[in-house]
Amino acid sequence: MAKNQPRIEMAQLRLLKSVFMANLDYQHESLVSLGVSLKNNGEFSDDDSRAYFRQSFVTLGASSAPFLLEVEFWALFLIDPPIMPLERRHYVRHVFPRLVFPYMREYVAETTRRGGFTPLVLNPEIFEDTRAEPEAPPVPEGGNKWIH
Repeated sequence: MAKNQPRIEMAQLRLLKSVFMANLDYQHESLVSLGVSLKNNGEFSDDDSRAYFRQSFVTLGASSAPFLLEVEFWALFLIDPPIMPLERRHYVRHVFPRLVFPYMREYVAETTRRGGFTPLVLNPEIFEDTRAEPEAPPVPEGGNKWIH
């Protein structure tokens, strides 16, 4: 760790919301296309030494998908030394999501497996910054960059 890099400790991780419902009207197809949304939100304490972070996942189009899944995790991070206010956005968009995502990924996969479906495995490449690339690789038809 570089001298100027703060030490980040995940002090708490909580599952705030978990909803799983199978769509009994769904007509089984060999290829399933799911729309999903993954959102990150963060708030910092006044002295920037603590951050409260939420990561939410939800499948979209529940009427045309085999199931509905909503999951929300909450985490408390302790930061020493405190970060500068201008760094907040970077931490909420890049640092905290990468620390909470493995828990989200495992929970989503295990919940869908226990629900009788092929495990839904979220793709960790969603955190790669594609703006630096000249052109993002195309997503296969019926595919989704969130899932692999």
